[in-house]
Amino acid sequence: MTITKKKIIIADDHKIVCEGLVSLFSTYSEYEIVKIASNGQEVIDYVKQNPTDIVVMDIKMPILDGIETTKIIKQHFQHVKVVILSMHGQEGFIKNSIQAGADGYVLKNRGQEELIKAINHICDGNTYFSQEVTSRVIKKMRQYGEIEGIDLSDREIQIMQLLSDGFTSEQIGEIIFASTHTINTYRKNLLLKFDAKNVTELIKKALKEGYIK
Repeated sequence: MTITKKKIIIADDHKIVCEGLVSLFSTYSEYEIVKIASNGQEVIDYVKQNPTDIVVMDIKMPILDGIETTKIIKQHFQHVKVVILSMHGQEGFIKNSIQAGADGYVLKNRGQEELIKAINHICDGNTYFSQEVTSRVIKKMRQYGEIEGIDLSDREIQIMQLLSDGFTSEQIGEIIFASTHTINTYRKNLLLKFDAKNVTELIKKALKEGYIK
């Protein structure tokens, strides 16, 4: 009887991680690694042209990160399952991944067996989140009725990322075609949302909680 193998893409910009995952999946006959990518754009380019079942993906990657890649996959290739494999357990990363449509979120420190368990669950039509991630989500839902986090628009995240990259309000206005007054209004609102005294503290908090990279 011929086994239909699940076609898996591994996306991580750390070569040693990719090699470890290739070694792991090679021991399971039901899985086939069809692509190793170092950034999200490589994932999207491959999925456009080739059958793919699952993407196992890090969050922090160059060119196109895991969150944005997940959004694109879920918008245009809904049949493809996405498992975020990350070292980051902060609420910002978790919330952004869930909102992007990730089917699973596994912490890298949980070991290889949990990743296989997650993929098996997801292939059966379920979702899977590491125990630490699930505990945080449940705790926040009990406290607030939803995952605790700061609600940010795509524009706010973009502006905050540009501030982190060292651009001034005037420069950001030119980049996104908005007035300096509008950018300064965004800055004030972001300071309030993060309870930050200045932009430096704002960026520090946003980086720590995973809202920007």
